[in-house]
Amino acid sequence: MIKIDSLKISAKKNIDISAFVSEKYKISGKIQDFSILKKSIDARDKADIKYIYSICLKTDEKEESRLVKKYNNIEKYKKNIYSIPSINDTKKGTKCVIVGMGPAGLFCALTLIKAGVSVVLIERGKRVEERIKDVYDYWDNGNLNVNSNVQFGEGGAGTFSDGKLNTGIKDKEGRKDFVLNTFVEYGANGNIIYDSKPHIGTDVLRNVIHNMREDLIKRGAEILFSKEFISFTKEKDNIEVSIKDTENCKTDILKCDNLILAIGHSARDTFEYLSNVLSMESKPFAMGFRVIHKQEFINKSQYGEDYADIYETLEPSPYKLTYQGKDRGVYTFCMCPGGYVVNASSEEGRICVNGMSDQKRDSSFANSAVIVQIKSEDMDSADCLFGMRLQRQIEENTYKVGEGCIPVSFISDFLKNSSYKTEIDFSDKDFDLFNGIKGKYKEKDISGIFPEYINKSFFEAMVAYDKIIRDYTKVNPLIAASECRSSSPVKILRDENYESSIKGIYPCGEGAGYAGGIVSAAIDGMKVAEAVIKKYIYFIIKIDNIIDIDYSVLGF
Repeated sequence: MIKIDSLKISAKKNIDISAFVSEKYKISGKIQDFSILKKSIDARDKADIKYIYSICLKTDEKEESRLVKKYNNIEKYKKNIYSIPSINDTKKGTKCVIVGMGPAGLFCALTLIKAGVSVVLIERGKRVEERIKDVYDYWDNGNLNVNSNVQFGEGGAGTFSDGKLNTGIKDKEGRKDFVLNTFVEYGANGNIIYDSKPHIGTDVLRNVIHNMREDLIKRGAEILFSKEFISFTKEKDNIEVSIKDTENCKTDILKCDNLILAIGHSARDTFEYLSNVLSMESKPFAMGFRVIHKQEFINKSQYGEDYADIYETLEPSPYKLTYQGKDRGVYTFCMCPGGYVVNASSEEGRICVNGMSDQKRDSSFANSAVIVQIKSEDMDSADCLFGMRLQRQIEENTYKVGEGCIPVSFISDFLKNSSYKTEIDFSDKDFDLFNGIKGKYKEKDISGIFPEYINKSFFEAMVAYDKIIRDYTKVNPLIAASECRSSSPVKILRDENYESSIKGIYPCGEGAGYAGGIVSAAIDGMKVAEAVIKKYIYFIIKIDNIIDIDYSVLGF
C-alpha cells in the first residue's frame, strides 16, 4: 500500500478521485484498495479554490515501487491499527463504576468492556431521546431541568453542540482513528474520518450516542440514568459509591474495584465535593461572547464574492481568528457554520450560551465564541474552585441582565454603552440575526456583565478581526452573553498511572482538566481504561508485534 500526499483537486466540480489519481500518475495496475486519509481546503486563490487530499491505495507491488521512486509525495504506507488489550481470565470479575456518559465515559466504558472488565455507567441526566425533549422545553418555554439539559445527559455537553471532532493531539497509537471509526460504526458520516475539520452534527450525533448505548448494553454494560454521584468511600481495594436518584431522591450504594470520574466541565456540585477529598487545582480557561453573522457574509469573505457561481462543492465556511493583546490572548472557539447560538444553562438563576449546528449546517447563520483568556494570575491560587466561582458570578450577572433570557446586543450598541472608542462605521442592524438563536432572548445592554479587563480585550480583538476578515465587525454582528464553559476551570490531579491522590480513583476527560473537546475527551477515556487494564493484564498485543509486557504479573 502507498500514501500520496498533497494531491490538489479543483473545488469547481465533483471529481472521481480514484480515476483522477490513476490518470495523473499513469497507474497501469488495477487499484485494489483506495481510501482518503485527509481532506482540507486551500482558499487563498479565490478564483481557483482547491481541495488538498492525502490518500492511500493498493495496486501491484511493482507499480507501487515505481511510484515511490518517481514521486516525492508518494511513500510506502501501513495503517496504524489500535488494538484493545484483554485482561487475564482470572480477573474477569473486575468491576468499574464510571461517572458520566460524555465521550470520556463512553469510550472508557467501551474500551474496558471489550477488554473483559465489568462496567457500570451512571449518568445524572436522561437518555438522549428524553433529554432532547427537556432541552427543547427549556428553549421554547423556559422550563429548566437542572439534571437534563444542554450540559447534562447521555452523550455529554457535546451532544448539543456542532459535534466537532477536530483535535491537535499527536496520535501514534491509533486512538484517534479508533474514535472516528467507532462514530462511523454507530451511524456518523464516513467523511469524519478524513475531513481536516470533521463534524458529526447535533442531529446525527444523537443517533450515534443512542446506537453506542445499545451496543454497550448488548456487551454487558449496566447503565443507570437519572443517578447522581454523591460521594465515595474506600477501604483497602474496595470502593463504595453513593448515588442518588434525581427523580425520587432515593440513595443507593454501588461497590467496585475502580471508580472513574468522567464528570464533565459543568458538574460544579461534584467539584465542590471532590475539592475536599482529592488533590485539585484551578486551571486557566476563557470566557466571552457568542458572535453571530450571516453565513453568506462569512462564505463570501472566505471563498470570494462570486463563489456560488463558480464552485459546486463548497460547504458553509468556518473561520478561526486569534488576537494577542498586551495583557492576554483572545480567540474564536467552537465556530459553528450554518448553526445557532443556544441557551446552554444548567443551573437556576444563571445563563450561559453555546453554539450548535446540524450535519448539513443549513441555517443562514454563522456563530463563534470570541473568548478572552483567564490566566492563573487572575485567580486566587489558594482556592482551587476560584474559576468555577467566577463562571457562576458571570452567569448570574447574565441572568439578571437578560431577565432570565439570553441577553443580546448588536456590537454597535455594546460599544456605545461602554467607554471604548472606534472609527468603525457600523452597518445598520439586521434583526434577522435573532433567528440564529435557540432559546428565549432579550435585547439588552450587556456591557456590564464581565469585568473590565475582559470587555477591553474583547473590544481590541473585534477591531483587529475587522482587518483580518474584512468588515467582520463593521457589518454589526449580534453578540450574545455569556460564553463561560469553553473548558473546565479545574484540574483533578493524577499520577503517571492516571490515578488521583487516592488509588483506584481515576479523574478522566474534560471535566477533570485533561481534554478540550469530543475526540480528546474520548481518547483520555481510552487512556484511563488502558491504565485500569494494565493492573490486571499479563501482556498487551498490537497487530504483528508485542508492544509491552508487564512481567510483574507473571512473577518475573
